[in-house]
Amino acid sequence: MTTPVARKLGRAALFSLVRGACWALGSALVAGIVWWIQNQ
Repeated sequence: MTTPVARKLGRAALFSLVRGACWALGSALVAGIVWWIQNQ
């Protein structure tokens, strides 16, 4: 049985996880572009 509090907590955790993944992906993309430009 899931309580509203647990559901809210789960949604917040999922949101932070997605945000973290997007941030990591964006950082990797920027780093990759910078590396690619420097190694042309």
